[in-house]
Amino acid sequence: MSVDSWNQRASAAEYAVLTRYVRRVGPVAWARASAPPRPGLAGVWDEASVWHFWWHAHLMNATVDAARHRPSAGRRRRPAALARGVLVRNAGRWTNPFYDDIAWLGIALQRGDSLPERGLEQIAACLESAIDSRVGAIPWRIGSALFNAPANGPAAIVLARTGRVDAAARLADWLDATLRDEATGLIRDGIEPVDGIPTVRSAHYTYCQGVALAAQLEVAGRRPGRGTDGERFLTRAIHLVEAIETWTRHRDAVLPGAGGGDGGLFAGITCRTLAWAARRIDHLAPTLTEGERAHRAAATARSIVQRNAEALWAGRAEVNGRPIFSVDAAVGARVPTGAQAPLHPTAGAVGDSTEPESDLSVQLGAWLTFEAAVAVFEA
Repeated sequence: MSVDSWNQRASAAEYAVLTRYVRRVGPVAWARASAPPRPGLAGVWDEASVWHFWWHAHLMNATVDAARHRPSAGRRRRPAALARGVLVRNAGRWTNPFYDDIAWLGIALQRGDSLPERGLEQIAACLESAIDSRVGAIPWRIGSALFNAPANGPAAIVLARTGRVDAAARLADWLDATLRDEATGLIRDGIEPVDGIPTVRSAHYTYCQGVALAAQLEVAGRRPGRGTDGERFLTRAIHLVEAIETWTRHRDAVLPGAGGGDGGLFAGITCRTLAWAARRIDHLAPTLTEGERAHRAAATARSIVQRNAEALWAGRAEVNGRPIFSVDAAVGARVPTGAQAPLHPTAGAVGDSTEPESDLSVQLGAWLTFEAAVAVFEA
């Protein structure tokens, strides 16, 4: 397929998300969590009160991708409108108690050309100060005993991109030393005390692979050179791409779905990271002793993205001329009926849904995947 064809698919996903979920009042935009809406008191959407901080960070990232791939005045303005929406819904603050949330917002702010730099600097300083010197990592949230990949991967990306490379390297080292599964090469979820004993959570989430991959590459790109410290981080990234590819072979050659709620974003996040990683690995390959292996890993990353995007498009449903994408690329989409209850966080996370295709996260994850496919074919 051509890049134009992938842009058409990405544009269809973009239009579906914007028209179903996003609302704008003047210069401020935000998105509800579920669609179709369920009428509440006096016909007001009861989803209007349900708003998820980190989902909006990814929505901002998707709009930045769209503006770069298909430039227009409206697309260029949209990320800033969503950033204002974050401030309105978050009582004027760029931060909240969850370090993974604010790290993702920092990444979105860093990528947007017209987004406020003061928010990014505030977030980066907050993340750096949150590193626990006893552990060598950042907790999931303030006061938590859970140290996980979802917080430390995005935090390392922000720290590297704001010049705090030593702190980013420390987190990337921690991810590899503490959470890498020796048997599979994949990154496990996190570590927390069980009966007072630090215990690794054994789950392999798609999301964790993407953030760990990006963390290693961000550090590698800032310490390039054969035989340097950067080669160590780049080699880890290559091994992780290879592990992800092996993982997909066991389930229809696509990344596993993780349900609705927060899980709806997981595969899309990793596809987006893989598309970016392919370019970065190719660029850094000449600095490696095993340069050919690096180029093969880059080609593998592109292939994973393409397979996931193809499967999502093939399994789509349509309602009123707009696509609905599946919660899992390996199966077809189900059209939601509107019976889904509003998605409220439980203990800081948004769980699975009875109708996951209604969740913003699922449809946004698909949109991220199609923008990743555009990036792959532009490279």
